[in-house]
Amino acid sequence: MNSVLLKPIITEKSMNQAATGTYMFEVPKSANKIIIKDAVSKRFKVDVIDVRISVLKGKIKKFRGHTGKRIDKKRAFVTIKSGQKIDAFEESK
Repeated sequence: MNSVLLKPIITEKSMNQAATGTYMFEVPKSANKIIIKDAVSKRFKVDVIDVRISVLKGKIKKFRGHTGKRIDKKRAFVTIKSGQKIDAFEESK
């Protein structure tokens, strides 16, 4: 299960969404919504309401005559039940 959630995405946009109950995670390209929902609910002990997935295609970059491609990434936007929260996204002050 831990290999499904590669890492939480901690950005300004994701922190604003976390305040409304939607959390963003990087997941493997082979993961689907059902697997992601089970992994989040078991790892953080929350009730998952909705899972949305976004696939980010890697750019093609050129440098000194060589062409390369950045890797493709997949992100999951997980909405949890109101009143619950995930501690990994809490700001420490």
